[in-house]
Amino acid sequence: MFNKVGGIVPDSYGLSLTVFAQDATADKPVKAGTPLKLATTGAYHAVKCADGDAIQLVAKHTVTSKDAPLGVYDYGHSRNNEFPYSGTIAVGDSVVADANGGVKKAAAANGTYVALVNLSKKTVEVLLP
Repeated sequence: MFNKVGGIVPDSYGLSLTVFAQDATADKPVKAGTPLKLATTGAYHAVKCADGDAIQLVAKHTVTSKDAPLGVYDYGHSRNNEFPYSGTIAVGDSVVADANGGVKKAAAANGTYVALVNLSKKTVEVLLP
């Protein structure tokens, strides 16, 4: 078994995250292997991909509630990091460096993605390409 060539192994997926699947219900769970995309409805929110959507995430296991943590493989980003921010920023925004050693909202999408805004700490968690 150890000399098998090819195939998918967990380390091939890169960044793993924990998200909340907004489409998950007891009647229609989000099952392991479901293609997902990031949603701007809240911190670390994800939804099932619609017809034609680019796959950003894949569910690692099944969840039956939008409040249940869901482990996912993230295909579009290689790292996540917390930064102080300046100005106004929201979940889903792209960021660039600011003059104070933190980040600010980018004028155009650049592959970064604000996944969480912590107003009390004045920090953001950013998914980085």
